[in-house]
Amino acid sequence: MRKVWLLLLVAGLAGSLALPSHGEEKVRLILKSARQASTYYAFAVGQANAIMAGSPDVEITVEESPGSMANVKESKVRENFIFTSPTTLISDAIQGKGDFSEGGYEKIRTLWPLPGIVMHWVVREDSGVKTLRDLVGKRFIPGGAGSAGVKVTERVFGAIGIKDKVTLVLVDLNEGVQAVKNNRAVGFATSSSVPAGMISEIAATTPIRLLELEDADYEKVSESFARRIIPAGTYKGVDYDVKTIGEIVGAYTTADLSEEVAYKITKAFWENRDVWEKAHPAMKLIQMEDVNLLVAKLHPGALRYYEEIGFAVAESLK
Repeated sequence: MRKVWLLLLVAGLAGSLALPSHGEEKVRLILKSARQASTYYAFAVGQANAIMAGSPDVEITVEESPGSMANVKESKVRENFIFTSPTTLISDAIQGKGDFSEGGYEKIRTLWPLPGIVMHWVVREDSGVKTLRDLVGKRFIPGGAGSAGVKVTERVFGAIGIKDKVTLVLVDLNEGVQAVKNNRAVGFATSSSVPAGMISEIAATTPIRLLELEDADYEKVSESFARRIIPAGTYKGVDYDVKTIGEIVGAYTTADLSEEVAYKITKAFWENRDVWEKAHPAMKLIQMEDVNLLVAKLHPGALRYYEEIGFAVAESLK
């Protein structure tokens, strides 16, 4: 598993990140993110830099991941572990449902919110595919193997009756982009904040179309997903609004992380907003109120910080 040790955004921070004057060892944490080419990897770098800027005795390593499914699975066995995931996977894990039927995820705890995912279903313009139902009989990559995007795509395709009629190809999403460029698949899905870097990349050289989820079909999944719109002009050649769906995403840890460390990193995260906002434009959309949408109970250390500053925490998260 590849680890990427973070460099500081600002060289001037180096002095503030020296070993604590009292001589104690640094606390070393893992932040499990997504593929390096994804927006969520950029989000992870921003979070890590903010935490290390505000808490000099904490050192964070960002690890690549194939996706949120893998992140949640690893939370059972990792220590000093922070990870990102949409709330639907967290809910399923805590309840031992679906892909998490083996159970054992009761220790997952909430830290803070992140920009939510927005589903992108992208196809080559020359594929002739104009709607999701036009994917019937075609090869389509439903998301990166192990990602939340795959689960959402399968859920939507099942709801509209095409899941078993589309040839779903499970590969790493980086391979998927190349497969579409080389015409080995008509398209791929990705769950990402807007704008998604890999879609901007492919649109720069290959004319694309984004497929929307029509209102009647959205009603079939509206209890699980929020309505989202990808504005016209977000991607080259896509000069129309695209109706799609999205999910809330959060940063989580487990109850095994010490209360003091969870308090320190939560405080450092929020008090160094200027650092993580530089990581990606979507980070500016984060609002503290979304903490209450993150399903899992707050880590006691995080709860201590929110109550200390007077934030109204939902009773269900205490």
